[in-house]
Amino acid sequence: MNAPVYIGEELSAAGYRLAGAETVVAGSAINVEELIEDAVARSPLVLLGAGVAAGLPPERLHALLRALKPRVVVVPDIAGTAAPPDLTSWLRGQLGMAGA
Repeated sequence: MNAPVYIGEELSAAGYRLAGAETVVAGSAINVEELIEDAVARSPLVLLGAGVAAGLPPERLHALLRALKPRVVVVPDIAGTAAPPDLTSWLRGQLGMAGA
């Protein structure tokens, strides 16, 4: 089985690398969409750093998160500079429970 793939910032990538994941540090000169497509094609689990997820168009991020294979998960970065998206509020809005 292929290892999980983490795409995000450098410090968090070091931790995921130690845990056995393949890691890709997303920089400004790198096409993140291509990295994500490659990871989705070859890994059963793709971990997106919150900063990378925040840079994606919302509809693209939600499509990735809804897919059953592979699982795509947004994880916070170690420095806390970018927060994961508020998926609870989004889901409640989609279900018509925005005021609940």
